[in-house]
Amino acid sequence: MTPTLTQVRAALQNLAAKKGRSDYELCTAKQVKFALENGLDHPLIEELRGLIQERTIPQDITHDKKVSHARLVKHRVYPTAEQAKDIVDWIRSYSGRLVDVARIAGCAHSTLSAIKSGTRHSFTLDMYNKIMKARKELEVAA
Repeated sequence: MTPTLTQVRAALQNLAAKKGRSDYELCTAKQVKFALENGLDHPLIEELRGLIQERTIPQDITHDKKVSHARLVKHRVYPTAEQAKDIVDWIRSYSGRLVDVARIAGCAHSTLSAIKSGTRHSFTLDMYNKIMKARKELEVAA
């Protein structure tokens, strides 16, 4: 099993400490890891052999369950074409400052400017809801 980049980096830090020198750069750790993965020669591999500790994974995890290490990401939902067109039309016809809308909506004014100019064609339903909330607040205040 090939060691992880973290393991290689830790081994390089230990080696540097033994040699009394500064830590090796991250690029060196990446080079050593690449060499180990692909069976290539690297001057530091022999010195690291005893320092790299193999990852220990409990047996029950490896055999009984599949463990996903994927990061959980929120699924993006977009407004309907009609809703998007409504917001774009409102932003384009809005006579006030987009900075004020952005402050109320909790987004960057550059995002609203990009929507207004047409350089940004899509935005999430969450962004739509924020802009609608700001729109309602501004229409009530006017």
